[in-house]
Amino acid sequence: MQVRKAFEAEIYALICRKVNHQDFCNDIMQEVYLKIWTNIDRIGKADNLSAYVVRMTTNVIADYYRKQARIPLIGEFTDALEIGITHSAEENGLFHLADCCLRPFIDSLPTKYQDIIVQVELQGMKLKDYAQMVGITLTNAKTRVQRARQKLKDAILQCCNYQFDGYGNAVSCCSNDLS
Repeated sequence: MQVRKAFEAEIYALICRKVNHQDFCNDIMQEVYLKIWTNIDRIGKADNLSAYVVRMTTNVIADYYRKQARIPLIGEFTDALEIGITHSAEENGLFHLADCCLRPFIDSLPTKYQDIIVQVELQGMKLKDYAQMVGITLTNAKTRVQRARQKLKDAILQCCNYQFDGYGNAVSCCSNDLS
């Protein structure tokens, strides 16, 4: 485990800069250790050991954010209602917000974009499964979901006047409706 000792401080600092939460930072660090251990033979053959380990770490961080982005909202809420699971008031508020506020924007999209947004983004279906279900290639499904996201974003931005900080986070919102 010389690799771990050699790059531990650098890797940990990189993860903590990207995640900003101590517990998640430690969890991701464990994932990196696991990746190093399972790929030790490849790491030993790398020309630039530091670059290889840093790239591996950034991939694990990206995987973490990908998993966080795939948390279904509306589908999970609907399923919970069907089987009688109750959620906290905060969770119910989030589900209601997604259902009542996003639904009109989603409904304004063309049908093929409505379908992919609901299936993939709200119900958490994998793109591969969606592509098979609809009978299109995975590449076409990826393109369609990107277009649907952009159309949804455009519809939302036309409705409201958002202001963003330097990182792209919304910091304020005012309705464009002047009535």
